Amino acid sequence: MADINIPPQRNSICQKSEENNLLGCTFLWHGHLAIIWCFAYTCAMHHWKFFFVTFGCKVNQYETQALREAWSALGGEECSVPGLADVLCINSCAITAKGERDARNAVYRLRRETPEGRIILTGCSARLFAEYTPRANAIWAKPDLIVPQEEKYRLLAGPWVDMEDVPMEGNTSVTAFPPFRIAGFTRARPVLKVQDGCAHRCTYCIVPQTRGKPCSRPVRDIIDEARHLLASGHAELMVSGINLAQYGRDSDTGDFWSLLRSLDKALASDFAGKARLRISSLEPGQLHRRGLDALLSCSMLCPHLHISLQHASQTILKRMGRGHYTPMQLETALTELADHWPVMGLGVDIIVGFPGETEDDLHMLLELVERLPLSYAHVFPYSARPGTAAATFGGQIPHAVKLQRAARVRKLVEEKKRHFLKAQCSLPRMLIACETSSHMVKSTVEAHDLSSSEDIRVLRGVNEYYAPCSMYIPQGAAMGTPLRQGLMAVRPMSWHAQGLTVEPLGEQEVT
Repeated sequence: MADINIPPQRNSICQKSEENNLLGCTFLWHGHLAIIWCFAYTCAMHHWKFFFVTFGCKVNQYETQALREAWSALGGEECSVPGLADVLCINSCAITAKGERDARNAVYRLRRETPEGRIILTGCSARLFAEYTPRANAIWAKPDLIVPQEEKYRLLAGPWVDMEDVPMEGNTSVTAFPPFRIAGFTRARPVLKVQDGCAHRCTYCIVPQTRGKPCSRPVRDIIDEARHLLASGHAELMVSGINLAQYGRDSDTGDFWSLLRSLDKALASDFAGKARLRISSLEPGQLHRRGLDALLSCSMLCPHLHISLQHASQTILKRMGRGHYTPMQLETALTELADHWPVMGLGVDIIVGFPGETEDDLHMLLELVERLPLSYAHVFPYSARPGTAAATFGGQIPHAVKLQRAARVRKLVEEKKRHFLKAQCSLPRMLIACETSSHMVKSTVEAHDLSSSEDIRVLRGVNEYYAPCSMYIPQGAAMGTPLRQGLMAVRPMSWHAQGLTVEPLGEQEVT
């Protein structure tokens, strides 16, 4: 901890003078003296610690990593326990009402656990938090600094930057790609952020209000970062953005498919067979001829797609503001891809219980789920977001009905997942991007398919089809190859509800 004890300061966003109901103490804002305080505090803290809580999408994970690296370069040290931190940063999500609640709960929890820590709230829920009015006599806490998403990049200068002038009225017009960069990642599969923002305005989605207009990262910057991450030993890159369909619309960089071809061409000669690329999320409308040709031509691409489908009913899709594609486009594309990828992973996002959804609409969705070769799906009951068009629609579905319908879809998805995992066990060989960390488990609890009752170590990763894989190593056994970075050849042994149990093939080189 710091060797000085200066109380955290309130930013004007959090009100310049207010009572903290949770701690029963007052934090005052001292105007321009805060700048002097920030400078003195930073200099005095020869060794300061920070702690991150990250919610939401892969882009948020990327941006947390960029902040982590920037703060480490400024002399900070990340700690794994919030109670030891001088600075605690919550990188929030607002895609659902639950995400917004998670941010508020995280502030409350961290304030309770670390009353003297400087709490910063940023990300997509930050602006919503600043506008939130709690119930009378509610016990809650406020952060010391609220940084809206479009200003998050300013935290790269450190957690004590002067944020007095952070704009809070309306969303700023972002014309340049936010200056986040990463040199590494905390996991084996780094996120490669290529795009930010969205202008589509689906009727249920608040992201355009929190992330701003779409902006595309320059191709050369993407390639340079990807090459550095792969050269440092990472085995898989997740090519991610807020809306990949809008990549290039704000510039002359070409569309997403030209980016993917350029990335594959630049990396394949050095890394094909040693590392791979995975696409985070696509829309069915992107699977046109140009898109399919790109998927078929890229040598480093995983045989796996995640599709932002949302529904099967064209009526509901139009009400969602997503009438620009049809589920038939996805089915047609999958038929063609099957010749090139005879085995592939397929995941979809689905929203159930959207206003106006009928039993006939739900039946169409269940039929589509039955037809698709799904390996998993993310099924969400519709969550009304204040400020979106859908929140004002008639035909709102009762909460209990939404949960019931979501359960019906999830049950069918689980059947598809079990079929997929069982089929994976017939494959003679697969490649996994394995995490380099390990932990102890009791084989009788987690490794239920192993006969030994001794303590074991478990290594986790995903194969090229995005199936979760676990490898169990008895305590005391030589780890060897399983701990090295890169793609590892393994053989599936069995499947269970969470994924596959695999064993290493012992190949020294992956080809």
